[in-house]
Parts: sequence; C-alpha cells; structure tokens
Amino acid sequence: MPVSDQIELARLRITPSCGFMPLSVHLLKLVQRGDAYHIQVTEQQGPSRKRWRVTVPADEVTQQLDLLRRATLPAFPVSPLVCDGEYVELTIHGEFSDLTLGWWTIAPDGAESLSDFADWMRKLALPDEEESDDE
Repeated sequence: MPVSDQIELARLRITPSCGFMPLSVHLLKLVQRGDAYHIQVTEQQGPSRKRWRVTVPADEVTQQLDLLRRATLPAFPVSPLVCDGEYVELTIHGEFSDLTLGWWTIAPDGAESLSDFADWMRKLALPDEEESDDE
C-alpha cells in the first residue's frame, strides 16, 4: 500500500522548555493505513534525529476517537500560568476541519479530553519517558 494511502488522524508535538541539557523534541503522528493504525515518532535532539513506529490496536484507536467526538471545549479555554515544563500542541484532523490546541504543562480548563488523548498517545509512543518522570 503506497504511503499516500495513509491518513494522519492526530499530531502531537512535545517541546520541553530550555534547560542546561540537550532536550528532545518529540513529534507523534497517529496514522491510519487501511484498517491498521500506528504512531509515527520523530525524536529530535540537536542535530540528531531518531524515528520509530508503534502499532496501536484498532479497537483502542476507535475508543479514543469516540471519546474525542463526544468531548466539548470552551471557545475561550483558560490555561493555568506555568513558567516551566513543556509546551504541548495537539492537532486533531476532522473530516473537513482541524482543531489545534497548545498548552504549557497543564491543559486548559475544559480541555481534559484533549489532554487525556495526548497522554494516551504519549504513553503508547514514549513509555520510557513516563518511567523516568516518576523517579
């Protein structure tokens, strides 16, 4: 199946705030190809770039997308003031429109469904990152 038969359903960009160590920027794309789903991951750290894929079960993707379809979001979300952490930007591709919302570390009030979706993508594609955050 040609790459052009891929459909990008969502894109998640995770950019850490500046620090003393070289930081990794992650770009995660939830992609559908036929009846199969995967997350394409690109990790950029300075000039070095790594890429990999994580297969995602179709029923899990369907469940997550159904949660997003039922979600509501205020037109003017209020985001907490955060001066450190990371910038998260999530884009959901609809049939004839896209929705992009970005936030620093803590998602805006009312955007819990988008934050949960971003966390779901992150846990699937970057499981080692979750473990190192807990230590």
